[in-house]
Amino acid sequence: MEGSVPQQHLLGLKVMRLTKPMLSYAVPVLGEPWDMLGTTLEENLSQDIRSPRDLPACSTGETLRLPMSFGLIFLGETFNGFISVHNDSQDVAKDVAVKVELLTPSHRPQLDPSACEERIISHEVKELGEHSLICTASYMVFATGEEMLLRKFFKFGVAKPLDVKTKFMNIEEDILLEVQIQNATPTHMFLDTVTFDPSAGFRAQDLNTIRTNNSEVSVFGKDNLLPPRNIRQHLYKLTPLGPLQTSGVVSNVQVGKMDIVWRSRFGERGRIQTGQLKATLPPLPQLKVTVVESPGTVSLERPFRITLRVHNGSGGPMRLRSVLEKHPGAGILWTGVTGKVYACPVHNELPAGGSMDMVVSLLPVLPGLQSFSPLLFVDVLSNQKKYHFNKLGQVFVEIQPPETLSSA
Repeated sequence: MEGSVPQQHLLGLKVMRLTKPMLSYAVPVLGEPWDMLGTTLEENLSQDIRSPRDLPACSTGETLRLPMSFGLIFLGETFNGFISVHNDSQDVAKDVAVKVELLTPSHRPQLDPSACEERIISHEVKELGEHSLICTASYMVFATGEEMLLRKFFKFGVAKPLDVKTKFMNIEEDILLEVQIQNATPTHMFLDTVTFDPSAGFRAQDLNTIRTNNSEVSVFGKDNLLPPRNIRQHLYKLTPLGPLQTSGVVSNVQVGKMDIVWRSRFGERGRIQTGQLKATLPPLPQLKVTVVESPGTVSLERPFRITLRVHNGSGGPMRLRSVLEKHPGAGILWTGVTGKVYACPVHNELPAGGSMDMVVSLLPVLPGLQSFSPLLFVDVLSNQKKYHFNKLGQVFVEIQPPETLSSA
């Protein structure tokens, strides 16, 4: 049985990635004039087209080098390609049409068919992994009327340009977000913009700038160049616009996402956006005590007052009895009557979700930076449940000069 002879295609199909060239470097190898080779090495180096004129010993030249392949493509960059369909035969090809498909790991978008001989395509790379560019050219041989189909595959990989890691820290009602950005490429990278886009329930404050002379200056300086494998840390303060926590329940909330724009050595632009970042919020305490008014500096052995705000975060009412504890070596002592009951005058209790302010007196007995003595509350409505508060705040205690004491 005679086998069929495959039909040879009239057309040729080529694809080239459109990218900016790179600098071509010459490796200078020099010798001494009295060596065996004499000036042979210098003469060969001066004839190298990559060597800079009048400076043959300098490795950085004036010649640009085009990439020999698709090269390395990073996530967030734009892939630009040039497709050429050419006829190398002596016959005429009719009804030439070009179809381009780009296969990605998760979905397969299709570009519009093209009927021109040459075309430039662009596609923003949004996925990691191997990509396949499928180019199909269909045409009809004019002499025989035979319909032909030419298909070629061009594969290239997409690498990760940045490693982005996040850390969260809860401070009172606010959340501190630390973002670590590492350059995962083998070359230097210029960070164009690094911004945090908060979700609808938060307000974000950028802590990466300092104010000098009525202007804001980046803490990283004017140089936004990030060398390979180097890490830069960004800090943001997130303030919730409303209550997010629930008493006794740990919750995860979406706080926002990062938007990073960078440029490569020759100015190619890339952009990546993280998904919604989630922060773990600790449960609200059943009883919360904060200092809302306190002096920063007090005098030794002179009583002073502070204002405390007590918030009931439990699901039921409270009737609180204060216990002014005294610890050996404490620099500031409570003064007043211990065992006093605090409650709203109307209901004789602190309702669930309610708050009240209380003014207490203290006496500093040691100089320097001193902490308030621990405070204990007992809820008489819930089987004498106790709530300890050991870190309420600090003040600086100063010693009055002798003339102030004599005049007093």
